[in-house]
Amino acid sequence: MTASSHPSLQHTPRGVDHPYERSPGERQPRDPVTGHPVALGVETSPPGAAQAVAVIWRVNGGPEHTAQATHEQDTTTATLWRATLPPLAAGDRVTYRFVASPGETASASFEFTVAGWRTVGRVVSWRTTPRSLVVNCEHGLQVAISCERPDTIRFRLSLAPEEPRAEGKPETFALREADDRLVVETAKLRCVVHRNPYRLEVISAQGEVLFAEPPGGGLTWLARGVDALRLAEHWTTPPGEAFFGFGQRYNAFDQRGETIDALIFDQYKNQDRRTYLPVPFFVSSRGYGVYLATSRRTHFDLAASESDRAWFAVEGPSLDFCLFVGQPKEILSAFTGLVGKPLLPPKWAFGLWMSGNEWNSQAVVLEQVALTERHRIPAMVMVVEAWSDESTFYTFNDARYSPKPGTEIFSLTDFDFPTAGRWPDPKGLADELHRRGLKLILWQIPVLKTLDAPHAQHDQDVAHALEQGYVVQEADGTPYHIRPSWFRGGWVPDLTNPAAELWWLAKRAYLVNEVGVDGFKTDGGEHLWGDDLRFADGRRGAEVNNLFPNLYQASYRKLAGAGRVLFSRAGFTGTQTMSCHWAGDENSTFEAFRHSITAGLTAGVSGLAFWGWDIAGFSGEIPSAELYLRATAMAAFCPIMQYHSEFNEHRQPSRDRTPWNIQERTGDSDVITVFRFYANLRMNLLPYIWSEAIKASLSGLPLMRALPLEFPDDPQVYNFPFQYLFGESLLIAPVAWEGYDSLEVYLPQGDWYDFWSGERHTGSKKLRYPTPKNIIPVFVRAGSVIALNLDESFELGSPVGNGVDQYHHLCFRVYPSHRPTRFEWFEDPARAPITFEVHPYE
Repeated sequence: MTASSHPSLQHTPRGVDHPYERSPGERQPRDPVTGHPVALGVETSPPGAAQAVAVIWRVNGGPEHTAQATHEQDTTTATLWRATLPPLAAGDRVTYRFVASPGETASASFEFTVAGWRTVGRVVSWRTTPRSLVVNCEHGLQVAISCERPDTIRFRLSLAPEEPRAEGKPETFALREADDRLVVETAKLRCVVHRNPYRLEVISAQGEVLFAEPPGGGLTWLARGVDALRLAEHWTTPPGEAFFGFGQRYNAFDQRGETIDALIFDQYKNQDRRTYLPVPFFVSSRGYGVYLATSRRTHFDLAASESDRAWFAVEGPSLDFCLFVGQPKEILSAFTGLVGKPLLPPKWAFGLWMSGNEWNSQAVVLEQVALTERHRIPAMVMVVEAWSDESTFYTFNDARYSPKPGTEIFSLTDFDFPTAGRWPDPKGLADELHRRGLKLILWQIPVLKTLDAPHAQHDQDVAHALEQGYVVQEADGTPYHIRPSWFRGGWVPDLTNPAAELWWLAKRAYLVNEVGVDGFKTDGGEHLWGDDLRFADGRRGAEVNNLFPNLYQASYRKLAGAGRVLFSRAGFTGTQTMSCHWAGDENSTFEAFRHSITAGLTAGVSGLAFWGWDIAGFSGEIPSAELYLRATAMAAFCPIMQYHSEFNEHRQPSRDRTPWNIQERTGDSDVITVFRFYANLRMNLLPYIWSEAIKASLSGLPLMRALPLEFPDDPQVYNFPFQYLFGESLLIAPVAWEGYDSLEVYLPQGDWYDFWSGERHTGSKKLRYPTPKNIIPVFVRAGSVIALNLDESFELGSPVGNGVDQYHHLCFRVYPSHRPTRFEWFEDPARAPITFEVHPYE
């Protein structure tokens, strides 16, 4: 064999830092842990050149050992091999290299240190500050316990202790020592720290143990030398305890029995336990909630590994979490009080949104508007995705202009829009939509794309961004290239750099200031992989990757200003303070419909009040007429009502999710009629929806409200996980299964009125409700007042147009209870509500 034919070896210990999947040529696990074997993958090329591969390894500089690798498979470019090292002890330093035969070609040398779990020992000292109890334990762990309000207690755990800040003494705080315990008490809870060994209990004012670490070790950390890779908190959980929240989740509402993490990830459809929008916060059915105050990746095991144990872990050397006690609504309100209440969108955002990825010209957009008007469907928002050149992402397709240096910005007058082009008059389009009562939203992506061919303006922008250091960097200071498949190889603007943010927004300012757009669909944001990525503010990827969508939205919030909307897919804790959100990419199936409902309800429990989804899914072949109408009915009682369709390369027949296309494609002549009814009903309900949205922005409670949030003492509500409250008064039971001509509905405690017939029912019972294709079960809670905008007929579904400035006939439907009630209705967030006194029925 000649030297040139010797096989080459490729081993990348961390692969491409994919959060969930492992590359063939990487180490598994990337950070080895004591008690577990270590698999080492290597690729040899060209395929078939190596007949054998061995790993030569040693521990702590001792004698060399040899492990033969197993041939796994041949690909078109390489042969894949895998060797396994036995479990090793914590602290062991392992060096290894690969040798391929024939030719004895050797790889570079690699090394790792084995990590091991440690358990906190006894309390060795403690002290108090005006606001905290600070406990020092064996092994250098420090726990600072502070009472931020009577129903909230915060724990800051660190292996690199910092002095807690003195922030003023709380109103209700007491510390006492008793029987080898330290006890912190407020008006609503008692926190007990056992001193030998350290163990934590949190007890309600009624004496119920809500949160307790198990005997023998609740706090653990994964140590590698002097570094802490993770800190974990373990606690006991009785059978039947439910855990809900965790951000937008598709797999289940109650996460008991699941292992999940809080990590932003772009999972194209079939999300299961992956999510675009994690929030490390949950509510327990036992009357407490937990918020992990970190942007690092967190992990949860919710009685999955052990039926009576749960734990969460944070990557990094510290753990900061808040524990709330109370009813679920109280907990959620306290949590959003800490991280931010939802930003109230303008009233027009609660009308019908229309969108399609094939709508790639001004003529097509206006044609869709004309069809909407022809079919008498009151739309209020037009979302245009395919407007830009997708090179700069700020220039309309077919616009003519002279390229400028990357330092300079454009105004509308710099562009010539050809009459025969796709967008002959963007400003005229915005004006025309506004004249017709619609708002214009444009699609955006936080990426400097790599292109296959030269593009004068894009190339100058990229050159300037790279020269100025405006992009996220690798650990070695070179520009980071996107690793995921979407926009692979592109660069990501470093929005922690004020100069980079100003430059990025200035390029797009003319869209707001001159074209007159009403907001942006801030898509993407999930493009960052790698804990060691570098940012201008000094932080690394481990801290910023999850936060990047929030930085992105915060930047565009500055660009948009007041009265405009951001509509985002990704986000993290606090994202509700800047944007509305949608569920992301989904198929057009009943199964995906149910997953989307779950996503909306879990997002709501996590602080997101204003959420939507693509009616009946946006991807693949069109939905059936049945699915489309069931989804439309549900979306009429959803915070954001929107239809959208995926890019399908101008496929014929069309896959648009417009009601007229669904009717034509399916042959169901009722589609437009039923869709029109629910679009009109949406406008009828606008006074109620707007009032409830104002309440949500003030309270932090979601507009789309899971039943356990409202009825925590009723175990039956967990058996109906797709039912929810829309606002505080309307109970919605979506028909989310195919072929159902009736649906079993559960009415919680209290009295309920059938929204369609007015019939009154006593709650805490199930009933079988007829569900023809035009009907969704809806009930009104007794004691409510529903504000409606109706026409002269005063009928539900009556046409009132798409205006929001005034109501045709504002009326109030009163639903009395068996006892006196008060109901508040808001028309203006800056004014006090109108209060209705609802007297009992006889």
